[in-house]
Amino acid sequence: MSRFDAVTISLRNSPITSTSDATRAFGEDPGLIIARPNRSIYNPVYFTVPEGFYALVSDFGRIIDYEGPAGKTETWPAGFHWGHPFKKVLYLVTKQAIVFDAPCRGVLTKDNVGIEIDIAIVFRVIEEDVKQFAVKVNPKDLEIRLQAQVDQGVKNLGREITTRDAYGLRSVRTTVIQTTAGTEEEDLAAAEETKIGRMTSTEDVELAQIAQEKGASSTQNMKTALNRAFRPDGIEITGVIIKDVNLPPSIQRQLEEKTNVDSRNKAQRMQQKKDVQSTTFSEALQRLNQSNAEAMSQATGEMDRDVNAVTVELQKAKADLNNTMEEIRRKTEIEVESIKQQTQLQATESEQLVKATLTAHEAQAKAEAQRIETETEAYVKTTMARAELESAKFKAKASILMSEAEGEIASQISAMKEYETEKRRLDVYAALSENPELTIAPQDDDGSLATMMVADEILQKNAGKPPSRSTILAEMVIQSKGNKSLRLDVGNGD
Repeated sequence: MSRFDAVTISLRNSPITSTSDATRAFGEDPGLIIARPNRSIYNPVYFTVPEGFYALVSDFGRIIDYEGPAGKTETWPAGFHWGHPFKKVLYLVTKQAIVFDAPCRGVLTKDNVGIEIDIAIVFRVIEEDVKQFAVKVNPKDLEIRLQAQVDQGVKNLGREITTRDAYGLRSVRTTVIQTTAGTEEEDLAAAEETKIGRMTSTEDVELAQIAQEKGASSTQNMKTALNRAFRPDGIEITGVIIKDVNLPPSIQRQLEEKTNVDSRNKAQRMQQKKDVQSTTFSEALQRLNQSNAEAMSQATGEMDRDVNAVTVELQKAKADLNNTMEEIRRKTEIEVESIKQQTQLQATESEQLVKATLTAHEAQAKAEAQRIETETEAYVKTTMARAELESAKFKAKASILMSEAEGEIASQISAMKEYETEKRRLDVYAALSENPELTIAPQDDDGSLATMMVADEILQKNAGKPPSRSTILAEMVIQSKGNKSLRLDVGNGD
């Protein structure tokens, strides 16, 4: 069985249980292009349109347009739509690109050899013509017509190429295809790779490139012819791909034998070239190693000589450096000692000079201070004398003025003095009357009565206290005065 019979995709128009089952049905059946969903009995008041499909809705079997904000359209948008049980989605048409395999067998080449060419047609349904496509196009008829058109185009292509050019037709495409079918996508990706590995000579590669150009031109012409034939049905052909070419077994064996011979010859030529290059590289490497060894030996001898010379110069430089350092050390010690002596001498001279300067300044300062003190004392005395003179003058003038004033107000002053004297006497009496401890004694000739009253007052104040010098003297005074005393205790009222 040929490998073209391994996968067969048949275009179909099939019923499905409901619109919600559309994604699964189209995913499992790559040949399904039109689905006829049934209206679910569980949704009597609304129906749904799934994403990724063109939907045509019927009302009692008559296709009706959708009236939206942008106006009327034949297709209904995805989502929920209200409607009675007889208003339903009549057709669902996929928006995805559809890949239709159209294998062509018995294609005769220019050298009258029958080959098989696998063609893939990629098409999609035009949105504006969905109604026409769903109503008028039968998927089986479409499949037959596509196969017939492809067979005719491939046969025309076969008559333009030889058997050796056939493999160069692969990987020819006219547009970039996007599809979601897993197996078809893998087949298309594999078909995009350039497969000319069986041809090894430059002539074969050039023939393959020419065949690719012919294939590209033929597929482009085929695409144009297919669009012209199927555009009225609402179908747009977006790509024509030559997926694979299958030669007769005898031709394949001949090409394989030729390829093997060419490969062996090329391998022998490459091996010979490699052997020559290996010999050349070995000789060059040997010469390079010998040259490097000689250069290393010469460089080692020169380096040893340079090291010895540098060692001798270094030792001599060290000896010279040691002598120079010893000489510098001796000179430095002598200079340091000389500097110390000069410094001590200068310090002694500076100290003597400072002492002399301080003595001179001290004597000068003392003389200046004595002079200033003398001048200050004389100035003070003179100033005091002048002040005393002026004061005496002012006192004399004041005495004269006071005498004159007293002569005029003598009588007034005398009256004022008497008034002040009486007022002071009254103030004294008032103060004495407010003193609770005041003792009043009558006046006698020798004052003995007053003395005894004072002594008695002292004894009363110190009654109950330890004896003191005041109390003892007060007792002695009372005993000495005898019965002459008269005691009045004004403070206690006894």
